[in-house]
Amino acid sequence: MFEKLIDSFEKLCLQIIIEILLVPVTIFKLFQEPRRCYDFSVHEMEKEETERFQDYLSPIKLSVYTSVIISVLLMDYGGEQSFISKIKGLSMVEKALFIFLINNFTAVLFSVILLWYKKEKVNTPTFRTLLFSFIYTTVYTSTPFFLLILSAMFLGQTVNVQAYLGHLEKLETYGARDYAFFIVFLVFTIIGLIGLFKLFKALHYILKENFRYHPYIVWIFTLLFFIIQLYYARGFI
Repeated sequence: MFEKLIDSFEKLCLQIIIEILLVPVTIFKLFQEPRRCYDFSVHEMEKEETERFQDYLSPIKLSVYTSVIISVLLMDYGGEQSFISKIKGLSMVEKALFIFLINNFTAVLFSVILLWYKKEKVNTPTFRTLLFSFIYTTVYTSTPFFLLILSAMFLGQTVNVQAYLGHLEKLETYGARDYAFFIVFLVFTIIGLIGLFKLFKALHYILKENFRYHPYIVWIFTLLFFIIQLYYARGFI
């Protein structure tokens, strides 16, 4: 009995370690080619359930890991203006779950819209493919904020940009950590802009593969989905 418990614990620890290591791998693959948000989902849904997502994280697990991490960091380093810091009376797990649901609300909404257009039921592989694809696209908005928050934590700074700039105006000389954070913020801005471009491309590819209308209509819906997703993402910081 005790040996089985140890074996189960060992498998659990190994699985968690592997999945944590697959987080940056999956993020890199999605940033490298936005079409993979949809192609990965289509390819994996064609496999048996036990054989899916062996080389990278599933969109659900990726969203869970990033939501939990962002929730923990925002509670201490998000500043008073952050979305999560305004939620009172919830535990860390409840806040992380709330962020997970809010972060993926757009994915559910977009999937239902396309499902209605394709005239298919919810309990079908088509819905799962669309949902997985749209959940993957949230990585383009969550990754820059995660890197900024993590860097600010190690540098002892705040991610409240307005408060930070006001703090710098009162200083006669800048310290090494201030210059380091400027570099981090510059990197954050670059990755954020790249993420916006990748997000738009990913959304357009998903819609183009599932929305059989005139290309101009597809572009209009892509812009609409893009604006809606950004509106929900802005609450993280």
